[in-house]
Amino acid sequence: MVKRKTPARGERLRVAVLMGGPSSEHEVSLAGGAQVVRALGGLLYDVRPVVIAREGAWRLAPRGWGRGREGAATRAAFDPHELDGWKECRGPWDALEALKRWGVDVALPVLHGRFGEDGTLQACLEAAGIPFVGSGMRGSAVAFDKVRAKEVCAFHGIQTPRFEALEVRALARRRAEWFQTWAGRFGLPFVLKNPCGGSTLEVHLVRDEGTGAAAIDALVQGGAERLLVEAYVRGRELTVGVIEERERGEPRALPVIEIRPRRGAWFDYQEKYSADGAEEICPAPLPDALAERVQGLALAVHALLGLRGLSRSDFILDADLTPWFLEVNTLPGMTDRGLVPLAARRVGIDFPSLLSGLIRTARL
Repeated sequence: MVKRKTPARGERLRVAVLMGGPSSEHEVSLAGGAQVVRALGGLLYDVRPVVIAREGAWRLAPRGWGRGREGAATRAAFDPHELDGWKECRGPWDALEALKRWGVDVALPVLHGRFGEDGTLQACLEAAGIPFVGSGMRGSAVAFDKVRAKEVCAFHGIQTPRFEALEVRALARRRAEWFQTWAGRFGLPFVLKNPCGGSTLEVHLVRDEGTGAAAIDALVQGGAERLLVEAYVRGRELTVGVIEERERGEPRALPVIEIRPRRGAWFDYQEKYSADGAEEICPAPLPDALAERVQGLALAVHALLGLRGLSRSDFILDADLTPWFLEVNTLPGMTDRGLVPLAARRVGIDFPSLLSGLIRTARL
């Protein structure tokens, strides 16, 4: 049990905002982390940004960073690429010990994918005794592995597209055979993913043998050790954020968002992050009963996987109005295109208030 100190009256909570990391969404994480730092800067927090390089080095802002009148301008102009004068640590343990000496109250990770969402960072924070926003090591690890998450949810009656997993080494010299097997089993097109990938860059829609071979090559070169083959369900793309607020005492499902790609057939990386990307409609135009059903599924996923703090579950709504669970994100994006911040605004929770609620809940 981590003993959480109680700040003295008038003392500011010390919050370390962690960003970057080795995943393919490194730059997205930096953008989100910078926005979180700027948002928290106007509240009663001492904020200390921490930038984790792709190769693993940790850089900590100097003590007292962003405090006082000059600090307000520093926070407002924060650029995670400009780190002159920052403390460079030898690795996570050196960095976490430095944060403990500083007196950190809460760590707020704004990382995605490998290391950030797979339970590794959470294990480090738990071992260091630092409270943090988001799910713990076990929940993060299970949710990050799309195969395991789908198995748990399917076992408990949550519908998910048919799927199977295959070790990459089993593909050697048998790609054509495997493609024919998958096409016969799942039909065309089907979806090919890295089950432990954290980005839409690692999701491929396979329409024929050529695109299948290209997808396998890309996934293997990206470090995939297993492949997730999944039936493609045509329909409307929906997503639901779940947040936990100390005052409510139980998780809360935010309004359903519908994602409508403007150019592509689905919500790929370009549609997700470009300025002219997908249209995001919140609340989604659904009958109330159906919206409540999808929200209930997101709450069930959150509970079944043992998640904490926040999550965002993705679904496909088919022509028969059946929602199919695809995957869950334990650290959803916190950029200005972030879907959880968008849904929170629709129920009167602005970005700073959303962050403050997560920080208060993390200290329970």
